Amino acid sequence: MPPIAQNRVRLKWHMLRRRKSDPPFLRTNLVAALECGAACEVDIRFTRDGHAVCLHDAKLDRETTGSGRVDAADRATVERLRQRGSDGAALDTSPLFLDEVTATVARIGVAAPALVQLDVKARIDALSDSALERLARVLGDGADAYIASAYDWDTIRRFVAAVPNLHAGFDPLAFYPRDYALGAEGFRALAVRTRTTAPTATFYYLEANLILAALDAGVDLVADVGCDGAHVDAWTVDADRASLDIVLRRLIDAHCSQITSNDPELLAERIRQLG
Repeated sequence: MPPIAQNRVRLKWHMLRRRKSDPPFLRTNLVAALECGAACEVDIRFTRDGHAVCLHDAKLDRETTGSGRVDAADRATVERLRQRGSDGAALDTSPLFLDEVTATVARIGVAAPALVQLDVKARIDALSDSALERLARVLGDGADAYIASAYDWDTIRRFVAAVPNLHAGFDPLAFYPRDYALGAEGFRALAVRTRTTAPTATFYYLEANLILAALDAGVDLVADVGCDGAHVDAWTVDADRASLDIVLRRLIDAHCSQITSNDPELLAERIRQLG
């Protein structure tokens, strides 16, 4: 289990952003996060020839200067593309591949298990044997530093089975309505379903709004989901959120181990001010 003290909360850099205005998956932000010991997250998709690349969308169009599906392009094609900034302008950097992430992690060093989250966006049918074999080689002996997460537990089971020491994470987003209208019994049932679906998860990734709605209904979803020792990550809380201090205090008091943010630097300051 990641060694997080019960009276502390760790911030995670969502899509390697340190500020919300940052483009996703910048190499400089990966270095900055690792050097300050922060948790960080990259999304994972696979190219046609089975290389893991850090892209959120199924298509190349929004995040890169390319077009078409990620899984229809080979690595050499993606390497020739440029990343796009938050304003859509082309940057001078190419898309980030997982083997670059692992090389940076190995160079800087990571002491805490499951510090780097690989949020798997690929469908399970995209996980070919050759792609998983390459993934195992890329992560290698350093797999303990990583946690693979997804909405689909079968996908994560395939990942973890292929890579010794890789941690497993699960997000039950598909298990509840978007208006969080569950009622107390519904929230308790959600906790049970989450645990039974993904019983070996190191982290459960729960929407902050879901946690708050459950608290409003008198249910401590963090305690119910983490009752067997797993950690809970609350996503995503940014600095421009209404009633930010109240939200942070409620999540901290609920003993969330980790809070995901696009504004981790700003949130760190707010948390320090909250004491």
